[in-house]
Amino acid sequence: MIKARIRQKLVQKSQEIYGREYRGMGEKWAVYFSFFIDMLRGLLRLLNARIRLSRYDVGKYVTVRGSLRAEGRGKIKIGDHCRIWSHMGVTQLYAGTGAVLNIGESTFINTAAIISASKKIIIGKNCQIANQVIIMDGDFHGIEDRDGSAKSSEIVIGDDVWLATRSMVLKGVRIGKGAIVAAGAVVTKDVPAYTLVGGVPAKIIKKIVEPDADMMV
Repeated sequence: MIKARIRQKLVQKSQEIYGREYRGMGEKWAVYFSFFIDMLRGLLRLLNARIRLSRYDVGKYVTVRGSLRAEGRGKIKIGDHCRIWSHMGVTQLYAGTGAVLNIGESTFINTAAIISASKKIIIGKNCQIANQVIIMDGDFHGIEDRDGSAKSSEIVIGDDVWLATRSMVLKGVRIGKGAIVAAGAVVTKDVPAYTLVGGVPAKIIKKIVEPDADMMV
């Protein structure tokens, strides 16, 4: 089983390099070397995740690329197989005192994203969070009384959601399963499942065809 998986990875790597399966010993060793570098890079990212998220609840095979910044005395939980990039801009995760930030398994967070939980933020499985996305469940201060207490309301993001580049999700919002938020959109109200929203504030642009459950099995 393990040999078969390694063989499959080597074939994929050969396709990436040559556009076909390797031919001859020279090409074979080039593929092996590239595969070894990929494995080493993966191990370093696993170690990086354990170091930078050592204070928090981290699942299996979570990887971090670059200098992730994770802070706060709240609870941060990251599910298995999550990938977080922070190499071309600092990605920031924050959970204030008593707050919860829960990121579901196999979710990808791209570089320079900011996720700040003052109360609770729940992100589902298999989500795609693009670069420079901002998710905040609190105002930090009022409009008139800027020295007063901030208002917070939990954010819930369903499974398989895609938040495109520079989109923003504000407090009290629920985004349904499979929804897509367009680049630069500001989400201030709930988003139904399998819809595309865009604009400031975000509005429904169209419905998305829901995947056939039988085909997903």
